[in-house]
Amino acid sequence: MGGLLAFVLSRATGIDAFAILQAGYLFLSLAGMAVVFFFTRRELSTAPARGRYLLVFLASLPVGLAGARLIPIIQDAFLAGRLTFGIIARGGLVFYGGALAVLLALRLGCRLWRLSPWPLVDAVCRYAPLGHAFGRLGCFFGGCCFGAVTTGPLGVRFPAGSPAFLQHKAAGLLPPGAVASLPVHPTQLYEAVGNLLLFAGLLAVSKRPGGLPPGRAATLYLLGYAVLRFCLEFWRGDDIRGIYYGLSMSQYVALAVAAGAVLVLLRARFRTQLPR
Repeated sequence: MGGLLAFVLSRATGIDAFAILQAGYLFLSLAGMAVVFFFTRRELSTAPARGRYLLVFLASLPVGLAGARLIPIIQDAFLAGRLTFGIIARGGLVFYGGALAVLLALRLGCRLWRLSPWPLVDAVCRYAPLGHAFGRLGCFFGGCCFGAVTTGPLGVRFPAGSPAFLQHKAAGLLPPGAVASLPVHPTQLYEAVGNLLLFAGLLAVSKRPGGLPPGRAATLYLLGYAVLRFCLEFWRGDDIRGIYYGLSMSQYVALAVAAGAVLVLLRARFRTQLPR
């Protein structure tokens, strides 16, 4: 659908179809960050240190951007056998690196200001899936994070110039004169739906009588997204994410995050069962 809309608009305006897709990617990604900021701000409306929490949140965004670049830099440097300025300056972004960097920056920022990190971290994690759903819609319009080739009814084609088209063309999968990629799984949309379900689940457990203890929303988010991401990676088709011994880099990160989250939950449960 994104490719079809871009094709129609490009015919009507004379603008390159992929340029229209990239504009949609930027707009929706920024909208996702704005959504998380808006709801976090609302959730902290009664916090005495609300202003300082929001400053920490905004200051963490550049750290998140740097973290999102870290995994691609490591992958490209490993493949090239050396680290160059070109590798640092050019390349994609990985959500997992950015998300973990943001959470680390939130904790450190709160610690510097002698604030409890949990009101801020829990609020951000509670609404992160909603903002991430917007971001994945942006990925769909931008053509990145595309799925594996499929003959199923959900397959979509991306226009010439898109990452899927260029990868398929380089692999010799497209005939001469092709104007679109092969049909691929719309994994961006799969993940957007998964994030919305995760958001609904976090909201439901947060509204239970008594709410959640500090840090629990963040732990449940990290566990839920790790499961979602690990499963969805099997339908991804973009080579840039890196495959090592049958699993992608994000799947290895997801396994580590899930293991850490489960340990935190088991530790909290063990503490509550100890005799007092």
